[in-house]
Amino acid sequence: MTTKNETQKPELPLLILHLRAVVLALGESASPPWWKTEFMNETGLRFLERLYPRTAFHAAVHAAGKAAGDAHDRAVGRVGVYHLFRLPESLEAELHRMPPDPADDFFPTLRNAMGRPEELRELLAPMCGGERADDAPGARKIGTDEDIMTKAGIRKTAAVYHTAFARNKPAFPYFTAETDGGRG
Repeated sequence: MTTKNETQKPELPLLILHLRAVVLALGESASPPWWKTEFMNETGLRFLERLYPRTAFHAAVHAAGKAAGDAHDRAVGRVGVYHLFRLPESLEAELHRMPPDPADDFFPTLRNAMGRPEELRELLAPMCGGERADDAPGARKIGTDEDIMTKAGIRKTAAVYHTAFARNKPAFPYFTAETDGGRG
């Protein structure tokens, strides 16, 4: 079982950032697209690099994430739930404070895979950590707000997305807010 102390480790926000980026790229390249943005492809990144030379990738994730968040909100609702693109405020704050890490080879790898769903799914597979999900489309409750603050909860989220993109059936995993301090 994963403990709440695990949320203090920097690996969780980094895992979430990586998962967001891959899901955003897959959502844009799906046919039909899950959201209508063009930031998580080579053209979109080049445009953002002119505006934000050092943080173009974070800008792309943020901009496409807004559209993905709206799509998830329409599927699962806004009250009493969290999802990959609307997390508890403390976790969102950690994600926004994360500086770009030049030593992180994930983003160049992701950039090379953009526009190629097979390669993007290969990047997503290790994030599942062995978790499996059925292929039911639509909104999918996979835990509570405590679960989203753990690596196990993020692995379940990744597994739902992996199956959904492999089957080309949009799925929107979410967590319910059941503890004090939630945005319910």
